[in-house]
Amino acid sequence: MLPCCRSSIDQKVKLSLRVSRPKFTRSQTIAAALIVLIVIAGGVARHTAIGTNTHLSADENGYVGNANRILSDERYATFKWPPGTSIAFALATRLSGHHSLRLTTHASGPAQYTQLAAGVLTLMLVAVLAWIFAGPWAAVIATALVASYEPLIEATRTFLSEPLGALVLLAAVAAAMLARSRYGTRNELLWLLAAGVMGGIACLTRSDMAIGMAVIALALTLTKRPGWRTGLLRGGVYLVALMLVLSPWLLYASSKEGRFVPITTAGPDAFFIGSYLPGKGELVPTEEKLAPEVCRHFPQDCGRYWQQSSAPVFRLIEARHPGLSENAAVTKENITNVRKYALGKPAAFTSMLWAKFWKMWTTAWTGGNGTYNPDTSPAQHKIYLIFAVIGLLAGIALTRRFLLVLSATVLLAVAILATPFNDQPRYNVSLMALLICSGTIGAWLAGERLLAMWRERRTEDAPRAAAAAS
Repeated sequence: MLPCCRSSIDQKVKLSLRVSRPKFTRSQTIAAALIVLIVIAGGVARHTAIGTNTHLSADENGYVGNANRILSDERYATFKWPPGTSIAFALATRLSGHHSLRLTTHASGPAQYTQLAAGVLTLMLVAVLAWIFAGPWAAVIATALVASYEPLIEATRTFLSEPLGALVLLAAVAAAMLARSRYGTRNELLWLLAAGVMGGIACLTRSDMAIGMAVIALALTLTKRPGWRTGLLRGGVYLVALMLVLSPWLLYASSKEGRFVPITTAGPDAFFIGSYLPGKGELVPTEEKLAPEVCRHFPQDCGRYWQQSSAPVFRLIEARHPGLSENAAVTKENITNVRKYALGKPAAFTSMLWAKFWKMWTTAWTGGNGTYNPDTSPAQHKIYLIFAVIGLLAGIALTRRFLLVLSATVLLAVAILATPFNDQPRYNVSLMALLICSGTIGAWLAGERLLAMWRERRTEDAPRAAAAAS
């Protein structure tokens, strides 16, 4: 090729690259810089929380125990907790050069840095979602709110699943939106497969999110008014990918337990607590109600729940039904709770469920499990919650955006499903990042819509005013 021709071609390529490369406006550049600073500040705040945990809960013991079994190539310690968090902890422990994870107060090991990474990735994902759907300044606001939300900061110090849960729930919704945006293209099924994989990871991280993934599958089936064959194909591909991710765990857990395990075995126990009306459907009041009977049967186990765990309550239930396994005994008690309380006292039972649902959303998690973090602000939680809920509802009412409808439905489904079980304020921590992000997007879009309506009305009124003046 002649040098002159080569030079001409190179110049054309450079010119096309220069034209196609998106340029930030000054406003966008400032917003992007602010987001970077906010993410850094949020990461620093989360890092500061590491090493401040003063108590260890049964849930933390379960996640760490399972992580150590993974590291030792041994049978799972218990199937009462989903495996995602334990796998993440085990992977971080191995990558850091350690062979086991130590469960301790004032912890600052691989688990906490896994939580820190999850928190920072959550902030980045919030920024990306809000930027795409509502613009740079909505992204600044959403990222700032999630970065400063105290319970998500405090959760970094724990061995719990909430930080990872917040991340995977956001990622599952984002993956679904990305797959939907590829409808009608040649690779749409591949994007649905990827979204289904993300949905499966969300289920393995927190089992209560399985209902949210079912909502996403239904939404992907029905959206954009496809024919029934196309819709079923899309939803089916999503569910097949999700089940491919879940299947190895379901087969392993079920084979070890000798019965089908739907992600975890904790469902019957949680439902007993959640449906036990004398205990208000909550763990501590239930244990207090049953404490006298526990003490009569097991004097050695007589003590407050954070000293002895809730295991004595379920040993008591097993003792009530000689010859039955603990799981069978709990299932029988659950049927009794439904017959005695849900059907026998429907008004009181419904009131209890509503009180639990309301408390779960309106109460800030304080670091919990017998401790209180003085940095937790109930006022901050309520302000953020009210803003996010109003923004989300206003955005749905004024714009009908699919992201807002999907987020609201997923959040509501997860929260409603949790209510008959051992529902508690800590459960809102993994939901708040999605709620704040979608609520900010909704508020921003609703504001833009109202402003456009006001301008349109002024434009229509101007000729009338001029005519009246003449």
